[in-house]
Amino acid sequence: MVSRLTRAEREAITVGIENGDTDAVIGRRIGRHRSTVGREIGRCGGRGVYNAGWATITAAERAERPKPFKLVSDPELALEVTELLGKKYSPQVISVVLARQHRFVSAETIYQACYRPGRGLDPDAWKKLARQRQKRKHAGRRWGFASGNPLGKPRSIHQRHQLSFLRVQTGHLEGDLIVGANNQSAVITICERVSRFTWLQQLPDGYKTEPVAMALIEVLERIPVQMRRTLTWDQGREMKYWAEVESVTGTSIFFCDPHSPWQRPTSENTNGILRRWLPKGTRLDIHDQTELDRIGDLINHMPRRLFGWDTANDVYLRHLVATTT
Repeated sequence: MVSRLTRAEREAITVGIENGDTDAVIGRRIGRHRSTVGREIGRCGGRGVYNAGWATITAAERAERPKPFKLVSDPELALEVTELLGKKYSPQVISVVLARQHRFVSAETIYQACYRPGRGLDPDAWKKLARQRQKRKHAGRRWGFASGNPLGKPRSIHQRHQLSFLRVQTGHLEGDLIVGANNQSAVITICERVSRFTWLQQLPDGYKTEPVAMALIEVLERIPVQMRRTLTWDQGREMKYWAEVESVTGTSIFFCDPHSPWQRPTSENTNGILRRWLPKGTRLDIHDQTELDRIGDLINHMPRRLFGWDTANDVYLRHLVATTT
């Protein structure tokens, strides 16, 4: 944990300012990043008025807990918020309007004051909000799995073995769908994390849950067992039958956090390459499995700078041989 600035460090900042030193020079002298020094000076009025003693006192006041609620400690601001709520302004709009007047209060603070007694607004302030809900409606957790997930109780990517994150062991796969025009067609893509070797699978019957499960079983069973230890996917509804796929293929399936495509970087990069042959906005059901295999073969035999201009196929075969000898 980063410690707070001490009185001695603030004295050194004062001396540095008097000497005309830059934030970076002062930071090196006291062992702090230049941005830490810059923020400290800025929040205390700037270089022209910075004073170590006053800065230490105000820092101690800011650190006191619990802090008073903003609209309780500033009744005038609370009155302005109430008046704007009466004009049917949303908390977000109120925050922006007041900020332009150099009166600062966040939208979240206003929402909390509307729904929690004793935070500076009238108990019935919620009635002035656009939706007039008596209780806040929670959007669900930002990370992890929301209740009522159609996937049931999926296994989180955070439970995946550390070796799969480090790319030192083959057999850890990433999967995804690329979707065609008007969301009417799709193709399954599977990538091996170490070698970047890619498999494509046609979805001739669409990408509803059952066709995806059947196609996924088909493509996984084309892959040697030692090269399909795990599979990571996003939380798409098409993976409703993931547990059945896992049971049939013996491949452990994990799911990314919501809205976190960077947790499948190999898949995302491969899909970008694949769009050279399967452009966005085009129908994908016109490509049969033979054509998809041809495209996959082109990708797997493409020289990669990552591998010193070897191909994904070269790397895959080397690892495959190593796991079978």
